[in-house]
Amino acid sequence: MRATAGTASTGALSNPSNVFTLTCTGTGGSDDRSVTVTVTPTSTTPAPTVTINANPSSVTSGGSSNLTWSSTDATSCSASGAWSGSRPTSGSASTGALSAANNTFTLSCSGAGGSAAASASVSVTGSSSGATFGLDFGGNDSTTGTVRFRFTNPLAQYPATYMWRVLPRRQSGYYTAFFWGNDGTFFWDGGNPNSYYGAHPYPQPAPNGSDHKWEISVNGRDYLSPEWVEYGRWHTQVLRVWSDGAGKHHEYFWDWPNTSRVIRTTEDVSYANVRPTNAALTFGDAPWAPSTEIMDGVMRGIQVYSTLLSVADVGAEIASPKSTAAGASNIWYLNLNPTPTDISDKSGAGNNPQWVGSERARLWSGQ
Repeated sequence: MRATAGTASTGALSNPSNVFTLTCTGTGGSDDRSVTVTVTPTSTTPAPTVTINANPSSVTSGGSSNLTWSSTDATSCSASGAWSGSRPTSGSASTGALSAANNTFTLSCSGAGGSAAASASVSVTGSSSGATFGLDFGGNDSTTGTVRFRFTNPLAQYPATYMWRVLPRRQSGYYTAFFWGNDGTFFWDGGNPNSYYGAHPYPQPAPNGSDHKWEISVNGRDYLSPEWVEYGRWHTQVLRVWSDGAGKHHEYFWDWPNTSRVIRTTEDVSYANVRPTNAALTFGDAPWAPSTEIMDGVMRGIQVYSTLLSVADVGAEIASPKSTAAGASNIWYLNLNPTPTDISDKSGAGNNPQWVGSERARLWSGQ
């Protein structure tokens, strides 16, 4: 029964076709009218789903885990937390070497139906044996060949940040921690050494002295620390290099975290504007003087970044690699515990060096 005039809602409709008829009766008879309401199916675009797993979910310090992920109804994904950057909608990746106690890898994916996110966690414990590892270079008297490894497609010369740990032993003559420069003759441009730098001990007196000071080697000159090298103890070291309108800057902290123990030098803006014929980043020996500048001591804890990290970020990255936004997005090479059989990149960037020739540093292990 309906009033002779009025309005009413149909309520929720689901049938494709709905006919509503109204019949009215009066003294003169009756009449009816009908109206049809057609229901158009609603387009239901599903929201994305995301899954991500880490295997293993617990590693020892310096170890890595493998991340695998997949999604449905997604067109793009991005990483956050302990990793960063855009990611395909499905795939796998290594976490790289981990040192922070807890690491959460979050993946957020978006599509026409909305967005979704999922996370996987990897915990880090201390090494089960308490051991750390490094590369023990035997010095200039250890070989008539060379003991060095190199990256033949190095990061840009400027800006960059390098970190490493070194335990120097006394020897007569030169040492090499690393050089960014030509893999070949020192005078590669036909007359002047150019486009190189390095940071390591320098003999007093040169070239064969058995006492040393710390130095920045750049542009054919050696800039020395006032202090003498202390042999037989570990040093954490940092080299920051960058370019601006005032020139090419070099800053070497040779006993971090004591930031007063630093050497600084700036070269002219014209310096290092021509890339070497065979640019390389070389550790352990000078590429232009094989077997005469080999490191005598242990190197480990190697971290290389393709940016100028702030001093604060340097400290944070030494304590926990990839713990800062700048470090995580610009890390270029990482191997905290290199061994003669494993100098591969643990950062996830895929920059792997190779040994030159058949000789290797020895394995060092310690607590």
